[in-house]
Amino acid sequence: MFSQIDKNFMELALNEAKNCYSRGDLPVGAVLTIDNDLEGIAGNCAKTNGNWTSHAENFLLNNVSWKLKDNKKGTARLYTTWEPCLMCLGASVLSRIDEIIYACPDPVGGIAKIDPKYLGDFYVTHWPNFREGLFKEESYNLLIQYMKENTKIWGNFLDKFVKNIIL
Repeated sequence: MFSQIDKNFMELALNEAKNCYSRGDLPVGAVLTIDNDLEGIAGNCAKTNGNWTSHAENFLLNNVSWKLKDNKKGTARLYTTWEPCLMCLGASVLSRIDEIIYACPDPVGGIAKIDPKYLGDFYVTHWPNFREGLFKEESYNLLIQYMKENTKIWGNFLDKFVKNIIL
């Protein structure tokens, strides 16, 4: 299901998530590839820069949008350590990402299982494929550790997250 190339890129995303954790941000990392060439890496920086839209995926796609605009036929993959939210999925669709590979599902805010047919033809046409579970346990443990250390913000979410994730 996952190739060695997938594993290598997800390891980069996981390392970026660890960098986020060390600076106090929610530990989510993202990597963009086109035809298996690394195009960019970013981590969640919503807390440190005060912009709540600076999720790893959204931040990355904004930073490399010119590469995606010039991409005529290559396969664009987004590797992320946590299932994308609605905002990040929307950015991925608009950026013409072909596939999203994510480590850990988000049972509270994840959007990968939505059916695009309810959103219209544009979304059906440009909807990415999804693959889940690569380095799931590592990503989950990092997220849980962060949430436990930040219970004022994540306490209620943490309970739902722990109850709904099966490792």
